[in-house]
Amino acid sequence: MNCIRRATTFFGLVAIPMWSLWQLISLVYQGRINVALLDTMVDSSELLFLLHVLVLATSLVMLHLLVLGRSRSALQSVLRVINRPMTWLGAALVFAPSTHNSSVRVTHETEGVPATGVMSPTIAAGALAQILRRRREQMQQMTSPDRLTEGELQTMEQIQRCSQDVKVECVGTVDLMSNTDVVQILRAVDRELPKQVTHDLAATEWVLVVKLFGYPVVENEVGDVALFRKRRALELLTWLALNRDRSRRSAARTAMWDLDIADSTFSTIVSDMRRGLAEIDQQSSRSDWVPTTYSDEIPLNPRVVTDDVLMTYALESFRKDSRNSAEIVRALSHVRDVPFAGTSYSWADLDGTTTRLVILAITAALEVASWALIAGNTAAFEVAMTAGLRVFPGHEELLALQDEAVRSCFKAGLHS
Repeated sequence: MNCIRRATTFFGLVAIPMWSLWQLISLVYQGRINVALLDTMVDSSELLFLLHVLVLATSLVMLHLLVLGRSRSALQSVLRVINRPMTWLGAALVFAPSTHNSSVRVTHETEGVPATGVMSPTIAAGALAQILRRRREQMQQMTSPDRLTEGELQTMEQIQRCSQDVKVECVGTVDLMSNTDVVQILRAVDRELPKQVTHDLAATEWVLVVKLFGYPVVENEVGDVALFRKRRALELLTWLALNRDRSRRSAARTAMWDLDIADSTFSTIVSDMRRGLAEIDQQSSRSDWVPTTYSDEIPLNPRVVTDDVLMTYALESFRKDSRNSAEIVRALSHVRDVPFAGTSYSWADLDGTTTRLVILAITAALEVASWALIAGNTAAFEVAMTAGLRVFPGHEELLALQDEAVRSCFKAGLHS
């Protein structure tokens, strides 16, 4: 009987309080306790926190009684309390395994999303409709949008998630100004791309090119096309080629997937991407194109370039000297369709990539067509007009140039 009492005293005054203290530290460290602990919204974690605090308070009172010399009465009080059924029920609640898995899963899915970004599905759908509408207007106004920062991309991804259950077409008049995150992302969408000239060495030293005007394809210098077994492998390669300054696994997964995917699934996609690149260039190994890292980084070999980089480089060269027209005409001849045709890359439409590519192609087509019309270069004019109208059918300036070319042909007595 004495052994039982000693064990009961030990567990009641030492083991149980230490366990409760450890649980309190764990709850606070994991960030599962809201700042407003005693607000109207009390979840299971906060209830567990309060129960552990109650256990610690009770143990401190009993310890205080023992220190004052009232050990016998204190021990009897402890035994009476412990023997009550309600005490065991409370202990069961305190020591019951909490649902860590669900909280970890939810936290992992929304990792990196600002806390202030919680918004209603209606507001999210309204913001999504406004962003897409603004992107179309930017194409018509030939205003290149600036690239979004990582924080803005995370907010954009959260807007997509929140608007999944609401049809964008069904959203009427919504007060978008009531959410600070939406206001910030709308301002970011309106931000114009700084006018700066960049020279990319990959434009002259490339081995593989990711062609974005049309359905994305990867080709080498002789025109061999890379084959990927998984559709996501091609999308991941496209995203990495366009986002070299943030080529990380977490950023790619946030942009490409609405929900979190398993690490093994992502690793399989990366492996297929490496295989497809290695098969098209036998002189390099898989790790040469995408080196294996044990961090969040997923770097892409700089010898993989996108066709918009080649077009930008050729356009800059053409602007310096019109005699360098061969490269820009060749770049325009490779325009097959609107950017990312036949895909569902929502990230490209929302972050402004599609808009920037369309404006680049239209700008190059207008400049080349205007020069070719004056120089009498019919072949270059036809290539420029075809490329421009493929990415933007019905573009007014291109159609005006086409009408001017027709009138010039009739004035010269020629028939096209």
